[in-house]
Amino acid sequence: MFSLSEKKKKELISESDKLLSELFPLCRSLTGEGLRTTLKKLNEITSFKIKEFKSGKEYYDWKIPDEWIIREAFIRDSKGNKIIDFKDNNLHVVNYSNPIKANINYYELKQKIHILADLKDAIPYRTAYYSEDWGFCMSSEDFKKLDKNDTYEVLIDSEFKKGVLNYGEHTIRGRNPKRTYIFTSYPCHPSLANDNLSGIILWTFLLRELKKLDLENNYIFAIHPETIGAIAYLKTNEKKMKKVEAGSVLTTVAGPGKYSIKKSFLQNSIMDRVNLKTFKDFGVDYIEYDFDPDAGSDERQYSSQYFGIPMTSICKDKYFEYDFYHTSKDNLDFISSIDLIETLNLYLSSISKLERNFIYKSLNPKCEPMLGKRGLYPSIGGQLKQNSNKDNNDDDNSERTLSAINWLMYLCDGKNDILDIAERTDLNFDLVSDVAQLLEKNKLLKRLNK
Repeated sequence: MFSLSEKKKKELISESDKLLSELFPLCRSLTGEGLRTTLKKLNEITSFKIKEFKSGKEYYDWKIPDEWIIREAFIRDSKGNKIIDFKDNNLHVVNYSNPIKANINYYELKQKIHILADLKDAIPYRTAYYSEDWGFCMSSEDFKKLDKNDTYEVLIDSEFKKGVLNYGEHTIRGRNPKRTYIFTSYPCHPSLANDNLSGIILWTFLLRELKKLDLENNYIFAIHPETIGAIAYLKTNEKKMKKVEAGSVLTTVAGPGKYSIKKSFLQNSIMDRVNLKTFKDFGVDYIEYDFDPDAGSDERQYSSQYFGIPMTSICKDKYFEYDFYHTSKDNLDFISSIDLIETLNLYLSSISKLERNFIYKSLNPKCEPMLGKRGLYPSIGGQLKQNSNKDNNDDDNSERTLSAINWLMYLCDGKNDILDIAERTDLNFDLVSDVAQLLEKNKLLKRLNK
């Protein structure tokens, strides 16, 4: 099983804290320096190819936008007091705002201000990617302080230029060329911690951990701006994507609330099943969310009709589902590196199941084998280094191991894989896999090529 030791977890928590602090202030968007700086920083953690799509190039029904550059933005009253300043919080400006320099009255300004009535001290996050508009965001508390009789100076020092949309990619090749999975994340949000700074850090750590291992399957790692980045990536890699069996979007993984599983459009893909089994094996309390194109991330693109890749997510405070979503309260105080690394550990456990999900066939199908003469009965517990997540009682381990032996000898018909058997028996996946290997050593099972 792929799992993080407590020592390793502590190291990663410390590294995560440092990364969060460095990356949180950056003004990320679909394009531009904030995005590039973020990818370069992640690339220092573990190497991947940083590529680009040129502005104006069409991908299916979409076109890569011009690069957005923003230098300064503020609202100032007639007395010279800055009401809000982009330098204080990059959420103050509607992302991708057109440049503006003007003096306007309160009622004109009001039309360009975005607030949240139910979170009075929070700044909302808003975008104008394809609308050629401009605007500001502020807390409703601060908005109420504006003088209706005053005139306000508004400045957004921004510009658009022909440039590129940057993205990253890396492929880990395993022994089995027929099995490919994909893990994606999106680095296009400004100062929002759970959505989705936490996801891109987990993406980077997961890539680095898998690189260290001798793997059975192929794993594609793609990191790109949400929606337009995914669309351009899919268009560029049509042939490769048609070979992908399943995948996950890594997002909102470090909040203080409950864990959740967002299911794929298929509901029961291999990725759905390994995630669910991981949660059950670890005894994690969780919420299940169905696939929903109205409230989704890049699974909307990867799972579209042509590609049909079942995409899942393991989340901790899933997007749309927590009060601070797309607000300034989704900050570094809201999330925890401890939770981020625990989510990483869950992903590693799910991938471990993908790696060990073999099919076996019984070499002793005629009645039960004699276990005693092979040293497999009755004191089996001490002979296996099973990785049970329930308890470590020797008697219980022995009982579960013997149960795994019996079920494996009964169900290993050359059709059922380890996951099938673990799901049917409600036994720990790693226990079932370990016992299968033991029975193979004792020439009771034969592993088949999938």
